[in-house]
Amino acid sequence: MSQTPRRTASSHNIKAHTSTHVFEIDDYSQKKETNVGEFIRSSTFTVGGFDWSIRFYPNGIDENSKDDIIVFLELMSSDVKLRAHYNIQFIGGDDGAKKDSMISWYSTGGMHLFKSKGGEYRPRHMGYLMRDNLEEEFVKNNRLTIQCDLTVIRLYSLSENRVPITEIPVPPSDIKVHFGKLLEDKKGADVTFVVGCQTFDAHKAILAARSPVFMEELYGLTTRDIGAGPMIVENMNPLVFRDLLHFIYTDTLAFMCDPQGVDYCVRIIYLLVAANRYAMDRLKLMCEDILAKMLNKEAAGTTLDIAQSHSLHKLKEDCIEFMASQCERDVVQACTLLKRSCPSFVTAVLTRKEKLELVNKDAVIILK
Repeated sequence: MSQTPRRTASSHNIKAHTSTHVFEIDDYSQKKETNVGEFIRSSTFTVGGFDWSIRFYPNGIDENSKDDIIVFLELMSSDVKLRAHYNIQFIGGDDGAKKDSMISWYSTGGMHLFKSKGGEYRPRHMGYLMRDNLEEEFVKNNRLTIQCDLTVIRLYSLSENRVPITEIPVPPSDIKVHFGKLLEDKKGADVTFVVGCQTFDAHKAILAARSPVFMEELYGLTTRDIGAGPMIVENMNPLVFRDLLHFIYTDTLAFMCDPQGVDYCVRIIYLLVAANRYAMDRLKLMCEDILAKMLNKEAAGTTLDIAQSHSLHKLKEDCIEFMASQCERDVVQACTLLKRSCPSFVTAVLTRKEKLELVNKDAVIILK
C-alpha cells in the first residue's frame, strides 16, 4: 500500500527597521578648533534594537586628512554583528534642503556588515569632504546639521510547519523519598551511632556532605578508626538525633507532635541546639523561624535563653520585639524576672518599648 507523501512548508522572512537621526552641531566655529583625530559624537540613538551614534571629525583623523572633515556611523552595542543600509547627508542651503547626493555617503551595493568595536576603534563607513567646501555650503548661522537615514536588518527567521509534539509530563523530584528510604532500610550503612540507649545506622558520605562537623569527625585528620566500634553521641536525646538524621537525608522536618503543643516547641528547641552543634545552617534558620512565630509570654524567657546561649542574634531580636509589644504590666513582670540573668536584654526591651510608645503618640497626634 502506497504512503501519502507528507507535505511541509517553510518561509524565510527579513524584518527591517528604518529610522532617521538628525545631528545638529551648534557653535561650529568653536567646535572646529580641535586637534587632528578628535571628534564630536552625537547622542546615542536606537534603530532595530541596537544603539548607534554619528562621529564628526572637524580636522580629519590623521595628518593625511587634516584638511578634510570626516563623518561616519558607529555601532555602539557590544558583541553584535549585523547588516545595515545607511545614507549620511549634510543639510544646508537657504531653504534648509539636503544638498546634491554627490555630497552624501551611502552603503553602495546593498547592506554593509557592521561589527561592535573592540579595544581599538578603527573608523569604517566614512565620508570625506574638504573643510572649506563644507563651511561654504553647509554651515549656516554657525550651525552644521547632519542627517543619517539608517535601515537595520533585525532578524532573519526561518519557520517550518511541523507535526505538534506531545508534551511528556515529568514528575516532581523524588530524591527525598529515596534518601529517606535509604535511611529507613539501612542498606549500605557504614557507621553506627549510640545515643542514650538507642543505636542509629547511617552512611558516612551522606552525613559528611551535609555537615562540616560530620565531615571532620568521619574523614578528618583526627578521625578515629570507625571499625573500632560505634560512635558515641553524648548530651543528646535519641529522638532529637533521629530528627536530625531525617533532616540530613530528606531536608524536611518529621514531627508527629501537635504543632501548637508544648512538646512541639520543646522538640524544635532541642533540634535547634543539635543544628547549631553540627553546623547545619539551613536547619538552624528553619528552627529559629518556627520559634519566632510561636513566641508567647510563657515561652519568651526560654526562647531568649536559647538565643543567648547559642548566639542566635535574629531570634534574640525577635524576642525583644515581641516583649516590647506587650502591655506595660507584662513588660515590667518579664523584666523583673530577667533583670539579674540578662540585664542587657532588659535594657534592649525597655529602649524598644520607649520607641514604640513615641511612634504611637505621634500617630495619635496625626490622627487628631
